[in-house]
Amino acid sequence: MNKSFRVLVASLLVAISFGLVGCQTTPPPAEEPQDVLQDGLSKLMEVSSNSYTFSVKGDLKGPAGEEPEKVVFNFNASGSVDTKDSKDPKFNLSIKGDAMMDNDGGDLEAAFRMNKDAIYLSLIALDGKGEITIPDEIKSELVGKWWTMPIPPGALEELASTVPSSDVDNMTPEQKKIKELFETTKFFKDVEYKGSENVGGEPSHRYSAKLDKDAMVGFIVKIAEMQGSAIGQAEITEIKMAMGMFDFAGDLYVGQKSGVLNKVNGVFTLNATSDASTPSGTITIQATASDFNKPVTVQVPANALPIPMDMLGALPI
Repeated sequence: MNKSFRVLVASLLVAISFGLVGCQTTPPPAEEPQDVLQDGLSKLMEVSSNSYTFSVKGDLKGPAGEEPEKVVFNFNASGSVDTKDSKDPKFNLSIKGDAMMDNDGGDLEAAFRMNKDAIYLSLIALDGKGEITIPDEIKSELVGKWWTMPIPPGALEELASTVPSSDVDNMTPEQKKIKELFETTKFFKDVEYKGSENVGGEPSHRYSAKLDKDAMVGFIVKIAEMQGSAIGQAEITEIKMAMGMFDFAGDLYVGQKSGVLNKVNGVFTLNATSDASTPSGTITIQATASDFNKPVTVQVPANALPIPMDMLGALPI
């Protein structure tokens, strides 16, 4: 074995060693997986502003003997939201997708913005398929323009009075109890650590999990009790039956630094009853959140026109 070959072999071994070290997964947190997820969910609820992406894809079969027999849809959205000041909310949304019910449906692309003064809407694309048609005169009038509607004076203040404060010092005793219940309820089961991935630029712990429907039922019942409207056994049975119509399983991600639940990638499975009188199929979702508590701006469209409510009423919705 000549010297050059030995040097080459040694170099390869060193490179492989560094490569293996670099590929090692981050050790899981010391906390129980369920606790990490629940803490991440609680911290997400405390975030006052963030960017987000959301996608939903459905493939559903209607109840036996009913129309539509098949429903498929696929939508993708992204944007940002800021609720730090309830009297000055900021919201940005871009959405694009399509939906079909049997042979009828359509495509949609739109943008939505909101600040303390007004909401703004732009229909970028709108097309029908099958028997759903969009008249050309409506498309030429609505599509490709920005429309606006002012927010009535006092509307935001009234809305803010009905939304629980995220500041514990401003919460009522009942709201504090609900917050504590939310933070202590473990909504997921069969939680397993799966390694780490980057989400929105943040290294994040990845877990597989299933929705704990018994925990959900218990949470609903206790919330009702706290609000003075206890749920009877018959109603609890109905809630459990409703929960039995679907399952959820997927991957959930928690930021290693922020501790916030920042990504969900999972599938809702709709379970048809034995007589096929309820829908069946799957709804796949993926949602991410990032840029926590960073400033959000809303760009006010120039030359936005008042929303023509009579024209919107003519759409085949």
